[in-house]
Amino acid sequence: MNADLPQKCGVYIFKDVKGRPLYVGKALNIDKRVRSHFALKGGGKEATLIRKTVDIEAIVVDSEIEALILEANLIKKLRPPFNSQLKDGKDYLYIKITSGAYPRVLTARKRDLGDAKIYFGPFPSAGKVRETLKILRKVFPYSTCKPNSGRACLDYHLGLCPGVCLGIVSEKNYKKNIRAITLFLKGDKSKLIKDLEKEVAQQSRKLNFEEAAISQRRLEALSYITRPTRLAEEYFEEDLAALRAKELSDLVVILGLGKKPNRIECYDVSDIGGKEAVGSMVVFSAGEADRAEYRRFKIKKVASANDTAMMAEIIDRRLNHEWKLPDLIIVDGGKGQLNAALDVLAQRNLNIPTAALAKRLEEIYLPNRKEPLELPRQSDALKLVQRIRDEAHRFAIAYHRKLRKKAAFD
Repeated sequence: MNADLPQKCGVYIFKDVKGRPLYVGKALNIDKRVRSHFALKGGGKEATLIRKTVDIEAIVVDSEIEALILEANLIKKLRPPFNSQLKDGKDYLYIKITSGAYPRVLTARKRDLGDAKIYFGPFPSAGKVRETLKILRKVFPYSTCKPNSGRACLDYHLGLCPGVCLGIVSEKNYKKNIRAITLFLKGDKSKLIKDLEKEVAQQSRKLNFEEAAISQRRLEALSYITRPTRLAEEYFEEDLAALRAKELSDLVVILGLGKKPNRIECYDVSDIGGKEAVGSMVVFSAGEADRAEYRRFKIKKVASANDTAMMAEIIDRRLNHEWKLPDLIIVDGGKGQLNAALDVLAQRNLNIPTAALAKRLEEIYLPNRKEPLELPRQSDALKLVQRIRDEAHRFAIAYHRKLRKKAAFD
C-alpha cells in the first residue's frame, strides 16, 4: 500500500487488490486524513473498507473547493461501493441546473433530478455544497426566481440575481454565467479562465470597458475562490463592504446629500381597508440591515384607510422617543407620503433629508422637485433604496398578518 502520501489538499481513492475504486474522499491534508481512517478501531463497514484496501491514489488540487468538486465528479464516475455504504443510507446532495431560457441552479436530492438539464454530484458534504454555491453565486450571479415578474427579488438587491425577475438581463448574457458555473462544477477551471480572458480581450477591443471590467473582476475572484481555504470568504467580505460603500456614495450624489448617511430609517404602512393598520420602521446602518433597531407601530389615531395620515402618525410617534435621529428618512409611497413626513419634521423644526419611493415605477420623490427621479435599474443607489423599502414592507406585512390572525381568534 502506498504510504508516501502528500500533506496537501486534494482527493484520495482507496483501491482493492484488482485496482478497483472502493472509496473516494477529500481532505485539506491527504496524508493526515488517510492515517485517521487506519487509526480507527473496531468493526463495521469502515473496518471492512480498510481490510480490503491495498492501494491509495492521491490527487492534489489547489483548494478545498476544487477538492469538493473533484470528489463529487469521481464518485459519479467511479461509483465506489463504500461511499454509499458509509453514508448509512442517507441521501447525498446534488447540484442541478434546469432547462429553459433562464436556467436555475438548485440543490437537490437524487429523487428530485427529473427536471435537470445537467446535474453534479453526489456530494457527501451538504454544508460544503451550499457554501460553495453561495461563494460561486457572488462571482456568477444566477436566478432562482420567476422571470419577468415585474418585481425585484431579494437576491437581486443582494447582487446574487442578475435581474431575471425584472427582465433586464438578456438570455445570452445570462447563459454565459450558467456556462461558467457548469465549467467550474465540471472541474474545468482552465477552460473557464480562457473564456474569461477571451471575454476581457474582446470587450476591450470593442471599447466596452465596463463589460471588460466585469469579466476581469470575475477572473480575480476565481483566483481567490480556488486558493487555499478561507481566503475566498475573506475576499467576499471585503467585496461586500466595497459594494455597500459604493451604493451609499451613489445615494449621496443622487439625493444631493452632504455626507454618506450612516443611519437610514424607512417607514411603511400595511392595512386592508383601515383594519388592523400597522406601521414599520426599519433601520440600515452602513448599508446593512440593523434589525436590533427595527420598530413597529399599531395605528391608533387614524380610523379610516388613509395611508398619508397613517404615515404621519408613525413618524410623529417615532420622534416622541429619544432614539438616535437618522441621517436619511425614506418613506414607502409617493408625493403624499413624502409631504406627510415633511410636515411632521417641520412641526418639530427638524431638517432631516427625506425621500419617497413609489412601488409602481420605482420612482424617487424628493422635496422641492416637481417630477420624480427615474433611475436606471442597475443604479447602485436605487438597489440600496429598494432593498431598504422592501425590508420595511416585509416587516410591516408580518406585523399586520400577526394582528389579523390574533383578531380572527378573539
